[in-house]
Amino acid sequence: MLTRNIDIQNGLVNGAFGILLRVVYSENDQHIIKLGLKMDNETSGKNNRTPADDMVYIERAEENLKQKGVVRRQFPVKLAFACTIHKVQGMTTTSAVVSLKSIFEPGMAYVAVSRVTSLSGLYLLDMEEKKIFTNPEITAALENMRQANLDDMMPLLHVRQTLSRSDVFTIVHHNTEGLPAHINDIKSHHELCLADVLCLTETHLRGSFVAESLHLENYNLFKRNRHLSYTNFPQMANRSGGGVAVYVKSDIQVHEKQYIHNVTDLEFLALKVEAPVSALIAVVYRPPDYILRPFLKNLCKQTNHGAV
Repeated sequence: MLTRNIDIQNGLVNGAFGILLRVVYSENDQHIIKLGLKMDNETSGKNNRTPADDMVYIERAEENLKQKGVVRRQFPVKLAFACTIHKVQGMTTTSAVVSLKSIFEPGMAYVAVSRVTSLSGLYLLDMEEKKIFTNPEITAALENMRQANLDDMMPLLHVRQTLSRSDVFTIVHHNTEGLPAHINDIKSHHELCLADVLCLTETHLRGSFVAESLHLENYNLFKRNRHLSYTNFPQMANRSGGGVAVYVKSDIQVHEKQYIHNVTDLEFLALKVEAPVSALIAVVYRPPDYILRPFLKNLCKQTNHGAV
């Protein structure tokens, strides 16, 4: 079994199994320099295998120990004719022999027997029904949960009548954590696409150019990037991320209040809606490292000046 993550993308991870088929020695001093493994999982180490023998070769790993100046060099493998249930959490295999003899925690038996892809590949040893048990707190919590009435739940693609009424003006706010990365999620969301005004924070947009893929059909886009939002905090203005944006349906009369007196050091966007309703919409984002007290002080100062 491998005992450390060597190449996560290729499945050579801590807990991966293989058979030792070859030991490679140095030509000079006959020290062992590599171990050749045939991995149990056909996809593990696929990009690391040698074409000649279809094996994965593991080299020594070096690790600094707590003792000053002490370095340990060893191959990150160990014998594993069997392994603990905790070690195989997350593993998937076609067959396994599971011993329930030493079960001592709730849920351990479930973790063990659920590693296989079919019942035909599961072999049980030391079978005792009392070893298969759950945490009593979980059972109590489930019993106390209110039963959901499926008749009262909104189906995933159901359009609520209140969102399609002409006398309802719908404003939605959402933290995107990166608009380019999640624009397709927004376009396909069954409720976000019903908003008259969609306010977004943490857009992570940079520069003045907006890619065509970031435009929503039948919406106009207004945005303010982070680097334009700070005057007295240049360290925040130069950081990536942040930014706000607002999508407004094309049939809504709106204009952006681009220059508001005394408004500095806030990531914000202010829009004046003229029709079909009259409203002033302000979207404000506070970065996690913007200390709350000065942020609120600055926000209140701008509000008192009539900015919002």
